[in-house]
Amino acid sequence: MVICPQCNIEHDTEEEFCKKCGKFLLIVEDPDLEEETKKEKLICPKCQEIYIKGHYCRKCGSLLMQGTPSQQTDVRPFEKKSIKRLSKQWLRLLGEKKELETCMNKLETQRNRISGDVINPLSIRYQDRLKSLSPRHQEIEIELQSIKKRTSEEVDVLEKELKPIQKRLEEFQFLYKLGAVTKDDFVREKKEMKKEIKSREKSLRKHRQILSLLPSKMGGSIVSPRFVGNLLQPFSFLIAIGIIILLGVGGYFFWQGNSQSSKPISKDIATSPASLPPSPSLYTAIESDEIEKIKSLFENIRQANLQKDIDLFLSCFSHDFKSIEGKRLDTLKMWENYDYLILSFDLKNHTITGNTANVRLEWLVKTSKKVSGQRHNGKTLLDVILKREDDLWKIKEINPVN
Repeated sequence: MVICPQCNIEHDTEEEFCKKCGKFLLIVEDPDLEEETKKEKLICPKCQEIYIKGHYCRKCGSLLMQGTPSQQTDVRPFEKKSIKRLSKQWLRLLGEKKELETCMNKLETQRNRISGDVINPLSIRYQDRLKSLSPRHQEIEIELQSIKKRTSEEVDVLEKELKPIQKRLEEFQFLYKLGAVTKDDFVREKKEMKKEIKSREKSLRKHRQILSLLPSKMGGSIVSPRFVGNLLQPFSFLIAIGIIILLGVGGYFFWQGNSQSSKPISKDIATSPASLPPSPSLYTAIESDEIEKIKSLFENIRQANLQKDIDLFLSCFSHDFKSIEGKRLDTLKMWENYDYLILSFDLKNHTITGNTANVRLEWLVKTSKKVSGQRHNGKTLLDVILKREDDLWKIKEINPVN
């Protein structure tokens, strides 16, 4: 506030002297406002609501963060094409640097055999070239590392926001199964939390896609042309089929998830096994329904791989699936170089215990290499452990059968 120290009258900020007494005006901080500002340390990254205390947003359930709204939302958008272009340029310069260094080292080893008239001009030329490209290579690397750092931080924030919402959803599901929550309240809360989860998962996919555009040496999926050439070299038929199958058993049962998200949990399924009446026909009907859901899962997995949709692929796996990032990178590389001609499965056997299922699958695969057109045919057996998450089956572990 701008006030007169004698008259205690507030003035406009651009005035310097009191209109009444002519005294020099003073700028005084509002103590109440200052105290309130100190307390306003918690904000919702989604709604931008400010809280004095608490852990979760009362509107959307997001984990509250320390800072100001501008700190949480001031994130420069990344241009995907620009990042991909920089990554390829960085890899090209890196390859050129290594080639020049290799040539210079080999030239030094031949000084006793080759005259200086030949070696010296070449060495000077390569040294000058290294000096000219190194600054640009370092400049691009600093920019890509900055993109990686900021994007990784966003991924960490989104993952932290997801956990409390998912936990709340699990708690509501537990209470609903106990009969402690009405059906209307459960459906309403579930719909809101699903919406928040979907929003954050969508943002996560976008940020992870940005990370995938970085060079492979920085954790992305962009590789040098030399690496791709090596990848496309012929290798044994059995190894090729095994890798394709392991990567093929993924995807996402997106259609099933959407169709089931609007339905309340079946009372038969929600009821714990201990409370079910001892009716063999009821148990058989429930098990048959679960088997159909599992078959539907793998049918959607098949469709997702045929469409080569990495977002659907990643959404298939459970939260505790190991090495999901490595799976993503390997899958992208495989999809770049192979096309599926035939992809089908046969459910050999299964065991369902509560929220876990163990199934054995036989996959029939026929692929075609994009460059050479060479085709591979084969059958592979896999033991897959499934986990129920949010009333849907997801892949927790994949093991090939020897």
